[in-house]
Amino acid sequence: MEDPVPQFSHVIKGLKEMKLAYLHVVESRISGNADIESTERVDFAIDIWGKTSPVLVAGGFRPDSAKRAVDEEYKDKDVAIVFGRYFISNPDLPYRIQKGIELNQYNRDTFYNARSKTGYIDYDFSKEFQQEARL
Repeated sequence: MEDPVPQFSHVIKGLKEMKLAYLHVVESRISGNADIESTERVDFAIDIWGKTSPVLVAGGFRPDSAKRAVDEEYKDKDVAIVFGRYFISNPDLPYRIQKGIELNQYNRDTFYNARSKTGYIDYDFSKEFQQEARL
């Protein structure tokens, strides 16, 4: 789609009338299987949604970029940054972010493999989390 803004704007306006609990949008940060720098912003969606309810924004955020987005880019907006891929590879993600612990890198090749445990339940908790939780 060459310019998705008009179509998505129309859809978001319709969803807004439904008074949903939240709107979830994704800043595009991938091209095929490769991660790229964000080029597609979702400001138009956040502006249309207004103060209806929170907007959850995903899209390859890391702890530093998530903090910057909340503190600076979306400072006066009702926005929460959410994680997907890094939650798969970091079962203790909130703890790691809070403590400034480096994240495990995910392995995209293991995503969505039917009936395989590899890539979903085999990532390690951080040593710090294990010690604190006594796992």
